[in-house]
Amino acid sequence: MITVKLNYVFLFLSDPLDSRIPDVEYEKEYKVASKYFSVGLINQERLFEDNIITTTYKISNDDIIVYRGWMLKPQLYDRLVTYVEKNGGQMFTNLSEYEYTHLIPNWVKDNSNHVKTKWTIDLSDKSIIKLLEEFNGAVTIKDFVKSRKYEWDEAFYIPDISDTKNALRVIHNFINRQGSELIGGLVIRDFIELKNIGRHPKSHTPIFEEYRVFYIGNKPLVVINYWNDRKINLSTEDKKVIMNAPKEVKAKFYTIDFARKSNGKLIIMEMGDGQVSGLQGFDEQKFYDLLWENLSESRA
Repeated sequence: MITVKLNYVFLFLSDPLDSRIPDVEYEKEYKVASKYFSVGLINQERLFEDNIITTTYKISNDDIIVYRGWMLKPQLYDRLVTYVEKNGGQMFTNLSEYEYTHLIPNWVKDNSNHVKTKWTIDLSDKSIIKLLEEFNGAVTIKDFVKSRKYEWDEAFYIPDISDTKNALRVIHNFINRQGSELIGGLVIRDFIELKNIGRHPKSHTPIFEEYRVFYIGNKPLVVINYWNDRKINLSTEDKKVIMNAPKEVKAKFYTIDFARKSNGKLIIMEMGDGQVSGLQGFDEQKFYDLLWENLSESRA
């Protein structure tokens, strides 16, 4: 039995003003990743301005591509998949896997340990009011991918859905501010009491005890303290929740964000594609050490 490493290639976004260097937000990751994997750059300006894929790395038949960069709309991710396959490679995360974890309606149906969530693609007031009637008390809103939680009172949090006028004000704000970036439709979620740990230093909105877990398949890769780098102390029950959460997930590389409820239990708040999820200050060297270990395969 000979142990070999498959040729994983990490493609990072370039700096928007200089396609020869990585985006400043991914500069450290790029340097660390290059110690373990082949790396290349995707021209960020052409990607987002023209929806055209160009890379500094020449893809070949044995390459398995991992994208690392900002969120891509599913249509643009599909273009990336097509580009890679036409050049003989394959994406580590295919389009259906990307959409599964990227779009909230896809994953909430397969996991019961999450916040009550409903959605509509009809953005008329009539449809929105009908959706609001499925809730009581406070709710939060987002589209199929993103919220505007840093605009807490203006475009995210609705303290009482029975106040229809205010509810529609917040929802209209959200829809208008998302503009062409709104993905899928409107999502409404129960606002649940979470363990508050302070306020965001810039937006001054509440922050809660949260953890981001990267997974490879059904195996947790790393647990990250979302808001700070303090030592993580998880109970046996917490670890059980984290281990059981991915049982129905239809993807190979993804994240699940957990939050601590006021009763002490963890609940799933978000799920995302691992390629576009941030490290939240976690050490890049440790992260790519773990990826290197877990992306290895044995071949006879």
